[in-house]
Amino acid sequence: MRLLLDTHAMLWMVAADPRMPESVRRRLRSADDLAWSTASLWEIGIKLSLNRPDFLLGANWEHLIPQEMARNGIHRLDLQPAHCVAVSRLAWHHRDPFDRLLAAQAQCEKRRLLSCDPAFDAYRVGRVWEKAYL
Repeated sequence: MRLLLDTHAMLWMVAADPRMPESVRRRLRSADDLAWSTASLWEIGIKLSLNRPDFLLGANWEHLIPQEMARNGIHRLDLQPAHCVAVSRLAWHHRDPFDRLLAAQAQCEKRRLLSCDPAFDAYRVGRVWEKAYL
């Protein structure tokens, strides 16, 4: 299975956060191809600048997160022009620009999205998660 990690899934995985169920962790371990998006770093940067309490990360997060992803065999999916075009064609089921970009990337790259956010279901990207916590 080819998966793209939503930002919260990526952060929860790195932090071993208990909000990520063991069944989802098993999916991560058994996936054929895991990716994370550079859009997630953009989202983290914006939310840190807003002092969001759910995005309080330590120093050097911009280096540590990519290092941890690489250590876990999860490759980076960079933003491509086709992803931007796909965003422009998405219906407005969801107004969050980061989530819209992740949905577009998942569609373009034929990946399922690992996320507990049911808002992605309207985009039919094949969301993978067993239990919602948002």
